[in-house]
Amino acid sequence: MRIPDELGDRIEKEVNNIKLTVLRDTAKILSDRYMNAKRTGQSLLNKDIEVLAYSIIRMPATFGAINKALEETLKKYNPTIKTVLDLGSGTGAGEWAVLSNIEVEEITCIERDKEMENMARKLLQGHNKINWKNQDIVQDDITDKADLVITSYMINELKEASKEKVIKDILQAFNKLVIFIEPGTPEGFNNIRKVQRLAIESNLNIIAPCTCQTECSLPVDDWCHSIVRVERSKVHKFVKDADVPYEDEKFSYIAISREKINNSGARILRHPNISSGFIKVKLCNNGSIEEKTITKKEKDLFKKVKKLKCGDLI
Repeated sequence: MRIPDELGDRIEKEVNNIKLTVLRDTAKILSDRYMNAKRTGQSLLNKDIEVLAYSIIRMPATFGAINKALEETLKKYNPTIKTVLDLGSGTGAGEWAVLSNIEVEEITCIERDKEMENMARKLLQGHNKINWKNQDIVQDDITDKADLVITSYMINELKEASKEKVIKDILQAFNKLVIFIEPGTPEGFNNIRKVQRLAIESNLNIIAPCTCQTECSLPVDDWCHSIVRVERSKVHKFVKDADVPYEDEKFSYIAISREKINNSGARILRHPNISSGFIKVKLCNNGSIEEKTITKKEKDLFKKVKKLKCGDLI
């Protein structure tokens, strides 16, 4: 997939008159900073040039993850959504994903870092459905509500002691649907497990990727994630010093509703192991972890699974 052309054009417009080598060096500094950072809840972006570099290297993948999570969720549950609340909205990737999938009347973006908000405003200029609110949701209660609430790559940046409070507040803020997206890593998935537990305790309903209403049965050292392949622009390739024309973003997510739905099916947990006459695939089937072998005799299923990847539903 690729980001919307309008977004790509606006990012490239921001790059005009800035040396790409400066952005590449800044991106390297940011990458090292994020890899070595302790989760303190403090901002890791200090300058406008860093926010621009972040937009170039992270917005496409973030858009791809939110867009994929939203698509998968709406396949299962597609209520009428008029209002959206994006918590920790950053540079606005979530807004582009929402606008690509849903006709909405109003989007409210809550972001603590003014530099991130300023970049989002530039990139979304002319989209008049969007309201902006500068707020730290760790320090302040969430008073806004919306039909759909999204939060992406935010819980993982919080101190451990703050996570449960913030998750509980978010679970109070949605009218119909809430989607949490986190990195597709053991740490990111542990945050999703926390959300799942608190949602079940609150008698809310899991929509996706789970097809059951019980806590995850994966071992604590294992994790569930999805993958989305995102096309790289020339600027993105240069700034990330990359050779291939795409990147694969791994992410974990959970979608939760207030309304109960009929939910069934099996999610692929790892990329299928494809051989000439059979496919081995690890599944979460209504909460049970299974290793399944599909042979060529199962012609239709064999063809279908051959094209699938982890996170897809059979």
